[in-house]
Amino acid sequence: MSTVSDHRTRNAHLPLGAGSDFYASLFARDDAGIQAAANVPVASLWIGDTLRDLEKLCLRSFTHQGHPVTLFHTHPLEDPKLEGVTLRPARDVFQYEDSLLEQTAPAVFADLFRLRMVRDTDLTWVDTDIICLKPFVAQDGYLVGFESETTVNNAVLRLPADSEALNALIEIFSEPSFVPPWLKQHDADYVNKLPPEQRLLGSAKRVPNAFGPHAITWALKLTGEIEHALPHNYLNPVAWPMADIYFNPYGGLEGWLTENTMGVHMYSSRVRALHKRTPPYAGSFIANVATEVGFDFGGRPFKQA
Repeated sequence: MSTVSDHRTRNAHLPLGAGSDFYASLFARDDAGIQAAANVPVASLWIGDTLRDLEKLCLRSFTHQGHPVTLFHTHPLEDPKLEGVTLRPARDVFQYEDSLLEQTAPAVFADLFRLRMVRDTDLTWVDTDIICLKPFVAQDGYLVGFESETTVNNAVLRLPADSEALNALIEIFSEPSFVPPWLKQHDADYVNKLPPEQRLLGSAKRVPNAFGPHAITWALKLTGEIEHALPHNYLNPVAWPMADIYFNPYGGLEGWLTENTMGVHMYSSRVRALHKRTPPYAGSFIANVATEVGFDFGGRPFKQA
């Protein structure tokens, strides 16, 4: 697993206390951290024309901690009117063909986009379903973390521009006939029966997350850079099947977060549609985050349990 400096491993498995002190500790800010974050621009991508409140809240959490935020977009996008958030066309970073956008799911396109963004800019990639609790500052050029004992997640991604893992993925994802070696055998057998020019994108249609966590885990292991990946409690502290916990008005996160937790990955694809459409319950993690960062869900009040 990863080897990280003392300040990143100390108390790594020590949960934060419950009660009012939980949120006070969770949202504590300091001038030094905000100043450091000001020098770490982060960015994400939106495919569509309108952001939902949940994504706006996540972006706002980064500006609250001092990070400049860039939101790339593939389509004309309604201005979310978030101070500190700059909109930019995705083609500023990735010269893609329209056919690629049409043939791939949004998550697959985002997996390809972020690799080039990380290589060609000084931006740190963050998914639009990440809540920032502390400044996201890379160490030795790396900021990436495990989501389980064996798998690294690419929801937060900063690698050096000359990273062997990063450049290996960009190279192999430029080859239409490439069949990912991390696929399960039955999936690889299926993809290998496709015409060579369809195999790369065919693998992502067969396995929707083929270019995501399994790809970055494979590449980091291949090059030895896996040693830079942080333990899961830093960036992906809550397992994806627990996505509803953020909306529980009676709490439940206390046992999942530690003093080293920098952010929370909500896995929005696992969040119920109702939570994405309506304001959260008062007392929930999401409601407390919104209150802390000054986000008001379009003036709609929190629900009451």
